[in-house]
Amino acid sequence: MLAVDRVLLLLLGLVLVVVGVAAVGWQVGFLADVWPSAPRRLAVDTGSVTGESGYPLLLALVGVVLVVLGLWWLLAHLPRRSVGPLRLPGGDRPGRLVVDPGPAVATAAGVLAEDRDVRSARGAVLRDRGETVVRLRTTVEPGADLPGVVAACDRVLADLAHVLPTERLRSRVEISVLREPTSGPRVQ
Repeated sequence: MLAVDRVLLLLLGLVLVVVGVAAVGWQVGFLADVWPSAPRRLAVDTGSVTGESGYPLLLALVGVVLVVLGLWWLLAHLPRRSVGPLRLPGGDRPGRLVVDPGPAVATAAGVLAEDRDVRSARGAVLRDRGETVVRLRTTVEPGADLPGVVAACDRVLADLAHVLPTERLRSRVEISVLREPTSGPRVQ
């Protein structure tokens, strides 16, 4: 359902932008350059409206409003995956405690990268399907001890759970294994 919603919003936004540009282009005159069979005037008796001196300005203004509305609509419905500060559980004192998860996850990825089997690790906090997710991406050598790497990931995530509020936090670990090097270049 989310995919259908996004496609419909994209199509509606594009239609609003195209109609707005066409309305402005029709009044300015460049629509005839792009679309040679565009009518010069409408065959509808609208003389009381179109005969007024302010009509072209009004139509241009409506076109600009439609373009701005279409762009706003598209930008407002872009998926945002970034996560701001997370609220920490309250203590005995009044007030609000928050933590920025980015540096904590970057430090966790740095600790994971220090493991002997891990070549590199990166971390991020993002929103995915309404959940806050800590994502660790790890690259390991082909001969790495994968159970050891998984254990190292578990330890890092357990340490991270002491820093970030875990009641709303999920984790995802992606382990990429590098390819074995080929036997060497073949020259004939």
